[in-house]
Amino acid sequence: MKKLIAIVSSLFLVTTISAKAEIGIGISGAFHMFDADGDEITRQSSEKNAGTHSEEVLVPEIFIEATGDNGFAFGLSYIPTRDIGSKSRSDSNSEGDTGTYKAAAELDDVVKIYVDVPLNGFNVFGGQGYISAGIQHVTLTTLESLNSGSTYPNQDLFGASIGVGLKGDLPFSGLYYKGEITYTDFEEYEASSNGNDVNADLEDLASRISIGYKF
Repeated sequence: MKKLIAIVSSLFLVTTISAKAEIGIGISGAFHMFDADGDEITRQSSEKNAGTHSEEVLVPEIFIEATGDNGFAFGLSYIPTRDIGSKSRSDSNSEGDTGTYKAAAELDDVVKIYVDVPLNGFNVFGGQGYISAGIQHVTLTTLESLNSGSTYPNQDLFGASIGVGLKGDLPFSGLYYKGEITYTDFEEYEASSNGNDVNADLEDLASRISIGYKF
């Protein structure tokens, strides 16, 4: 339902801009740097295990956007899945749980609604600068293997994005480029299993190059 609301909202935004709007579709190559930190509080003893993890991944994206004659663009992008890595440790706790603890996760069905606001007067190499803001919806899929016996549920999360970019035409009919850097802060993941509690925070710094075709 949340994904449906996101898609409908995006289409509504597209239909409310100028009738002279250009529709663009395209693909992107995005380099993501994820930073995650979290902790698990174990049952009975309330023993707390904390950790941090960073992961760099390169993923493809697809997008559709509409740009009005005022330069404002409303768009929607989609990524089927993004692996955000794994981390392992081998130890034992006060409750007798020993062995290897492996935490892993991926982001599935990443949908983003965004608006690009032109920076009038900021032109570099024939391109127009802009500020981008958006909302992402993702499904955090957990792939953990924990000796404690805990398995944590998947969860839908929202994230707020902000970034800057440059957009311009290519010397081919209808083709254009976009280059941007964005930062996304996701809401906290909280879950419980077998009396254990886990919390995790996720941030993403991404740089992307896009090629689109407008008509």
